[in-house]
Amino acid sequence: MIPMNCTGGFMVYLFLWFILLTALWIRELRRRKVYDWALSEGSLCICEDCHFAFLVKPGETVSRCPRCNEICQVKRNKR
Repeated sequence: MIPMNCTGGFMVYLFLWFILLTALWIRELRRRKVYDWALSEGSLCICEDCHFAFLVKPGETVSRCPRCNEICQVKRNKR
């Protein structure tokens, strides 16, 4: 058995807790990157017939509704 006094045992105990907390912190940083939200470059379009909301590609002014296949105009945001 390895002889150890109280001070040495306490230092080993603190070191192990430090290693554990560092590993959990790194795990949380990686997890947060995976689930980060990103803004879409497309515009939100709402069909006037079936009220289905969908995204259209940037720059499009006219699109077809994926649900009812009606032509929808993309409204511009007023800034």
